Amino acid sequence: RIGRIVAAALGLLIAGSAGPVAAEPEPGPPAGPAAEPRALTGDPVQWVRTLQLLQDRVAAGSLAAHESQPLLIARINADLLAAPPEIWGRRNNLRSAITFALSGGGPAVLRRLTARDGLGEPEATLARGALAYLEGREAEARRLLQDVDTTDLPPTLAGAVGLTQASLAVTDQPARAIGLLDRVRVLLPGTLAEEGALRREIFTLGQIGDLKTFEALAIQYLRRFPHSVYAGNFRQRLAYQLTQFDIGHDEGRFGTLNRILSELRPESRRDLYLLVAQTAIQAGKTAAALRASEKALALCAPGSAEATQGQLYRAAAEIVNLATFQSGLRTLRSLDRAKLTARDQLLLETALSTAGAIGRGLAGRSGLPEADSLSKPARAARDPA
Repeated sequence: RIGRIVAAALGLLIAGSAGPVAAEPEPGPPAGPAAEPRALTGDPVQWVRTLQLLQDRVAAGSLAAHESQPLLIARINADLLAAPPEIWGRRNNLRSAITFALSGGGPAVLRRLTARDGLGEPEATLARGALAYLEGREAEARRLLQDVDTTDLPPTLAGAVGLTQASLAVTDQPARAIGLLDRVRVLLPGTLAEEGALRREIFTLGQIGDLKTFEALAIQYLRRFPHSVYAGNFRQRLAYQLTQFDIGHDEGRFGTLNRILSELRPESRRDLYLLVAQTAIQAGKTAAALRASEKALALCAPGSAEATQGQLYRAAAEIVNLATFQSGLRTLRSLDRAKLTARDQLLLETALSTAGAIGRGLAGRSGLPEADSLSKPARAARDPA
């Protein structure tokens, strides 16, 4: 069964790729659960190229490719471990094995290779450094890999090593990490390596506060990889990073969000405005939450679940301002809880509880509610924070 699934994964590539791939195994008769998956044909270079073609389809949005990837990786890993010793006398095979390990293949093959003598350079250093990285020995990996010049390496290996070097540098040397990721993007356009490098670079720019370049690359990502399997995670992190830039502070900064989201279709734009508003409320950025929720509401159908979400986020931001306290509280009380997710229902209770605390603090002021006017569930909320 596993062999047939691997065959199907290769069939996906043949159907969706213009370039050559490793030969597809012939489907055999139905096998029992314990049957050994069939070996791939070809050599390590072809096997790893097959994996990369599959991963490039993941960047293009293929869920089938994404689901097939672990099975193909397991098959390639088994074939590399079973390969005869003489196969590692060829440099191309060594480089493919290192690329495979850094592309999701794991450390098993590298453990075997690094136990051999006579690998030659730079392959010996690359294999030891990659193994250290995959096993979590970051100090050793940094020592071995940080000064490796990838200029003369094949693009796929250079890209894999560059992504690793950037990961090792991002905390202490974010500017260097950005330069490394730039190079990966130039080397491997249209691939999963470029998609991953672009995602990482965007959030590294957020780390150093470069809003202008952050905006440019976020727009580039949404144009180039709108359907990537990882685009959903990217948008969640994008919403968080934008709140860290305090985009509600002024029109100029909020314009960054508007320009980025203009790349999306209206439904996607609405959803991301809602996500930004939700994230901003949770981070205490009420100005950003107000602006983003207003933008979202303009894109919501009246009475829809999305409109209820937008009203919740706007009202939760309004209750912390005396001028809008009452209107925000009225909105919170009027919301249809059935249209909210469990997470947003908790947010509603928290907002009502917070309004209760504010109301008690302002009790006796003209035109402001007394604490007793709040709903019993709100008074019972355990965590006003």
